[in-house]
Amino acid sequence: MKKHNLFKLIMITLFVVMLASWGLSITSVSNGEFVTQDANKIGLFNLLSYFIVAIQYFGNIAIFVLVIGGLYGVLYHIPQYRVLLDKIVAGFKNKEWLFMIIVGIFFAVSSSMAGFSLPLLILFPFVISVVLLMGYDKMTAVILTVGSTIAGLIGSLFSSADVYGLTAVFNSVGLKVAANDNPWFKVLLLVVSIVIVLVNTILYARKHKENEELKDSYLIPKKVNTTNKKVYPLVIVLDFMLVLLILAFISWDIFEIDVFQKITSAFVKPTGNGFAKGLFGAFNTVLGLSESTSFGNWTLTEATLVLLMGSALLAFMYRKSVSSYFSYFAEGAKRAIYPALLILLSYTVLVCVTNVPFELSLIKPLLSLNGEVSVITMCFVAIVFTLFTVEPYYGVTSAASYVLAVTSASNLAMVSLCWQSMYGLVMLVAPTSVILVATLSYMGINYGQWLKFAWKVFLELLVLIVLILMIV
Repeated sequence: MKKHNLFKLIMITLFVVMLASWGLSITSVSNGEFVTQDANKIGLFNLLSYFIVAIQYFGNIAIFVLVIGGLYGVLYHIPQYRVLLDKIVAGFKNKEWLFMIIVGIFFAVSSSMAGFSLPLLILFPFVISVVLLMGYDKMTAVILTVGSTIAGLIGSLFSSADVYGLTAVFNSVGLKVAANDNPWFKVLLLVVSIVIVLVNTILYARKHKENEELKDSYLIPKKVNTTNKKVYPLVIVLDFMLVLLILAFISWDIFEIDVFQKITSAFVKPTGNGFAKGLFGAFNTVLGLSESTSFGNWTLTEATLVLLMGSALLAFMYRKSVSSYFSYFAEGAKRAIYPALLILLSYTVLVCVTNVPFELSLIKPLLSLNGEVSVITMCFVAIVFTLFTVEPYYGVTSAASYVLAVTSASNLAMVSLCWQSMYGLVMLVAPTSVILVATLSYMGINYGQWLKFAWKVFLELLVLIVLILMIV
């Protein structure tokens, strides 16, 4: 296994983007024709400044990953956590396939909710430990966690328009697309994707059973004798954190549910008698809530605070000293530094192509502005633009002039689903995929090793997705 393989890969990607900025122009579509203009050349000083921009705009994601590492650094020193893992492994003995199906469906459905793919990273170390304790290798754990999450992105049920930027792009020319349009096609995409991922995961797992090499690694907490084997306090805290985050990240406005906004407003702008106002005001002084922090509007910043509070609460409940808590937290966060760095470098690629959008120039000879755009063409364009953009919004925005030029009311549904599904599919293999890069680096798995397995799944999904989109 080559050391720092992922780091080298992302640096090569950055170098390719630099070269592209030197040789390609910026292309857009105006009045039915391709229009080109000189691109700003990216040099070493630009690259460093773009890295700093990535830290400024996306540093909260790197911090979120560090705090996840800190949380598990604390959990790994709580004996009851290992007891919980062993109970789960024992409960699914000879039925490991059932565990994979349950986890896979949960990850896929959760990821398909608005903006909940990155928060799922919270559960990755937990699931990875269980899979390894069941006797499977590291690749099985990555396929299950990353693959299932990606399946949810492909079949996003509630977030395809708002999160992916299509609403703003289409509304600018009077075309309307809503996040809950084409629900049955999205469900079909979700079901097909998770079935393919789970089938491949289980088939792979059956060939890689009884692997004992990782029993004492940092991926699995050491087994410690303890007289107190009660795990329910641990389960209650972890479940509460998970449920809280799920509720906080679902876009409730899509369902026209405003109860959480009203609850938040009660704290931000308390009404009633003086005592009630004072009580709500004092409580909000501690929390620092605002109208924008109601459930449905949370970001990873709020999620990070939940993890910090949860880790501290668990340390207190299981009688860890303050110094021990900080030591354990720092130990876990240290292991997440490398994944966090790779994430920032991935976002640096995004900043580069956002400032110098060369993608359309690259594929312009293969495109036509005459006639109805086909599913194959739109999927191809979506793949090219999302390959360099970590966040789907920026890919759609960069391609906006072309998308608008070839989109009409008759093919609006197809175009929307193309961008949604292709973004998720590309994230299965792209070196800029945050979920993939973070997981592979945490597990110490070579990108080539992952690609050796993933390309088959990629092709299977691509063929079936295109067939589905052809009937939209």
